[in-house]
Amino acid sequence: MAFKHLIDPKYVSQDYFPIDLSIDNSFWDVNEVSDIPVFERYLQKQRVLNGAYIAHGGYLEQRALYRKSARFQTGRIRDVHMGIDIWAPAGTTVHAFMDGVVHSFAHHEDAGNYGPTLILEHDLNGEKRYTLYGHLSISDMEKWSVGYRFRESEVIATLGKPEENGGYSPHLHFQIMTDIKGYKGDFPGVAATEELEDYKKIILDPNPFVF
Repeated sequence: MAFKHLIDPKYVSQDYFPIDLSIDNSFWDVNEVSDIPVFERYLQKQRVLNGAYIAHGGYLEQRALYRKSARFQTGRIRDVHMGIDIWAPAGTTVHAFMDGVVHSFAHHEDAGNYGPTLILEHDLNGEKRYTLYGHLSISDMEKWSVGYRFRESEVIATLGKPEENGGYSPHLHFQIMTDIKGYKGDFPGVAATEELEDYKKIILDPNPFVF
């Protein structure tokens, strides 16, 4: 499958490199992913080491970040990231994964959440697929309406700043679902280990579809 441009197509496949935000990376034993200056310095160092600019990764990655947030601790320890993240500057364009219509959207304003979020509904060989794009810019929301059709690779949004994207360094959270389960403008992006087998039936690994 060809490389998919989920963000600005000026970045080609050679511009991407994997980043490790997992509990296995000892750097995060003493540093906070959520500390934006710390994370940005780490990101810049990784860019230099890898000779590339766009960091990506995160599917099924277990992250200590979520263990420290009450948002993700609701009876079970939810610390496994279910989508992929693509780290790029605020204002970077975000593009439709494939032809689809706007299923729903919402602005999740509270800290640690998705911020402005868009869900597209797709028809893939007669089967429904849903793609979620999180941490977008508030100004993009005025362009969205339920049922509006976007074409593959069309600009659908831009990456939001920390003050509007849930409080994170600018990045796209992207995931593919086979069932929307009644959600509108939202879908769980972090799961407990005990839930993984059920979620893996619904939330696909995006990597084979994107990279």
